[in-house]
Amino acid sequence: MARSGREVDRFARLVGIALVLVLAPLASAGCNTLRRCAPDPDGDPDYADAAAWACRPDVDGDACDLDLTAVEVLADGSTQLVDHVAASEPAIDCFYVYPTVDLRVRAGLHQDLSDDDKPRKTAGIQAARFSEVCRVYAPLYRQVTVGTYVAREAVREACFDAAYADVLAAFDHYAANDNQGRGFVLIGHSQGAQIVSRLLRERVEGDAELHGRLVAALPIGWPVATDAGGQTGGSFSETPICAAADELGCVLSYRSYASGNAFITASGDFLEGEQGVCTHPGDVAGGGPAPLRRAYFPSDAAAAIDFPDGVADQAPFVLYRDLYSARCVTEESSAALEVSPLRAPGDTRKSPLDLDAAVLAGNNGTHIYDVHLGLGDLIDAVGIKAAAYAQR
Repeated sequence: MARSGREVDRFARLVGIALVLVLAPLASAGCNTLRRCAPDPDGDPDYADAAAWACRPDVDGDACDLDLTAVEVLADGSTQLVDHVAASEPAIDCFYVYPTVDLRVRAGLHQDLSDDDKPRKTAGIQAARFSEVCRVYAPLYRQVTVGTYVAREAVREACFDAAYADVLAAFDHYAANDNQGRGFVLIGHSQGAQIVSRLLRERVEGDAELHGRLVAALPIGWPVATDAGGQTGGSFSETPICAAADELGCVLSYRSYASGNAFITASGDFLEGEQGVCTHPGDVAGGGPAPLRRAYFPSDAAAAIDFPDGVADQAPFVLYRDLYSARCVTEESSAALEVSPLRAPGDTRKSPLDLDAAVLAGNNGTHIYDVHLGLGDLIDAVGIKAAAYAQR
């Protein structure tokens, strides 16, 4: 956990600023860049080896086996410690893909999977808490660097294909050896959401038996889209956007931004259909405005965040219940989750996030905190769907 805040900070600065600065030179990259997108076959992950996974439920001491104790900041400003309680026998699995943690501005792949500090820390922050409702599987993979996103199309596609191939291999190994007929949820953030979207579209939808065991998919922070006016099309031909909390086999997805900042649009290069998708994680049917019930932040988070004095020293995570409200907003072909301070009567708390900070504005919005803001609601949403799946 020691460097997670600095990593978040670096990611924010690079995504919000550095991509613009490196656009021109990366766009002109040639054959050398394409070679950097060719994965080394000697480095192919062996997903039969636990070392190729950040998290597995049958491995002690992995990235998801960490202290998840949170210090909760209460409405009157006092604090209390909240223990994490993992489900003893969860009925379903969660297959999670972490976001971009290789922050090099040069297009290419993160080839060395022994360099796994950042993937493991990120998986612990974003995925470990889902053990409240599911068994968590999180593969390591040769992801694309952050600079790849502004490289020319041929380079992007070659790198994206390589990263996806690793996750596909991990999922196929999981499906053949670990799943054992259980319901499962696909979860990813940012690059992980991009890969989860493709995995659902190309692998799961093509297998009727497997698709029938899909409890839900959560590609968070990626511009998932449908046909205009539809619940499918665009990203997925057979999997609808969730319209009810207990609906099964559907997609819950959003990109977030702070109220008062510019609405975030989806790039035409990455929008996967005609109409962008937004699902409020705590108000699936209504789209808000509704509270975000449990927002979790690493206690050493640094990007545009300021906890009350002494709070961050009490536990590895800081919990805020009902501090934010959110609603889905649609403008033309884009949709996003607008996040605002809730300001309930008698609540003395201030937002630890500086929602006016430049790093949380622009067309990235509050991307680096997409999962943190909605984490408790996402876990609860999966829990509701897990119960519905068990009843079915």
